[in-house]
Amino acid sequence: HHKEEKFIMKLKKIASLALAGIMAVSMLAGCKDGGNSNSGSSSENTNTASGYSAMLGQKAAETLSDNDRDKIFTFADNDKDQKALSDAILEIGDSKLENWVKNGYVVELSHKNYTDAYNSFKADADLDRTNLMDGTTKMFFDGSNAANTKKVGTIWVANGTVSMDKVLDKIFNAYEEAFEKAQKTGTTGSSGETTYDFKYTVSVSVVNKPVTSNTQFNGSINFIAVTVTRTGTAA
Repeated sequence: HHKEEKFIMKLKKIASLALAGIMAVSMLAGCKDGGNSNSGSSSENTNTASGYSAMLGQKAAETLSDNDRDKIFTFADNDKDQKALSDAILEIGDSKLENWVKNGYVVELSHKNYTDAYNSFKADADLDRTNLMDGTTKMFFDGSNAANTKKVGTIWVANGTVSMDKVLDKIFNAYEEAFEKAQKTGTTGSSGETTYDFKYTVSVSVVNKPVTSNTQFNGSINFIAVTVTRTGTAA
């Protein structure tokens, strides 16, 4: 009987210690980043990251404000894009990944050579088109029917050793002119029946893929999806 009591006391002590530990951890988690809602979102998939949309937004801020476009652009992470990117890169073989690890690339993933990855991304992210640009200066949906919400996107590949700051610099430089000239308004038809005011949401998703198939090359590849969604409101 005495033994049993001792055992119960021990259990109680363990329980209270455990509770104290949990309390301490949750307090730390709470004050670490002002209770940022993102703190738990990365637990299910450790190789995904958030916050890069805002980082691209910072790089674009001056250009957008200089060209009076800052009010029509929002930069926000998109969970659907993130999942679509994770699934799309499963279509890319290990030998390609190895090649990218050997070279310090930051390039747009070739549309011609990776149709399976792009088709998968297009379907899962609900894209109208897997390309951001038409030529070098305008977004692909410029001139299309203004009443329809349009979403376009593309995928970039970067060697994991290249900082995301540098990667996003390169991506922003590629699209800077399109940001500068993004259409503020559009019409529903050639004769301009209804005018629509446009707003744009830009999302950046990143998935890091370790390259483990070749023991000589220890490295990883960052896949970066950039999507732009245009919505119109009748003026």
